Amino acid sequence: MEEKKAKLEAALFLAEDPMQRKEVADVLNLGSIGYVDMLIEEFEEMLEEDHRGLELVHGNEGYELKVKKDHIDDVSHLAPHQDLNSGQLRTLSVIAYNASVEQKHIVEVRGNRAYQHIKELVNRGFVEKEKDGRTATLDVTDYFLDYFEIDSLEEFRDGKETETEML
Repeated sequence: MEEKKAKLEAALFLAEDPMQRKEVADVLNLGSIGYVDMLIEEFEEMLEEDHRGLELVHGNEGYELKVKKDHIDDVSHLAPHQDLNSGQLRTLSVIAYNASVEQKHIVEVRGNRAYQHIKELVNRGFVEKEKDGRTATLDVTDYFLDYFEIDSLEEFRDGKETETEML
């Protein structure tokens, strides 16, 4: 059981998006969702009992590890811009690089999870979305530029490797 908890911890740490129970079962080669539930419960208790700096958070999108609120002020400077997960950051970088891009193109590049990323990025003010027929046009906002301390999208494009270049 300890080995499975260690693998669960590693999977949650490395996952770019929250993990659903089925995904946990697949990654850890567990046959039963009931076993996944038991493993997650024990892992969560372990994090609480050992007074660790991380907590297991469960939301609509699944399970993820996060820094406990008690510690965030002390360590947040070590990982600036980590309030966005890596999937959201990758989606945002594709939008910024392509500027005024159709949502369907982003979904083609990033996959179906891009819909949720885009929704969150719009809600957080990084991206504006304008309906354009059956799709929508996406563009970054001034808040995006301020948040990442860049003066223009040209500055971003000139020095950054993008998701589309990595494909």
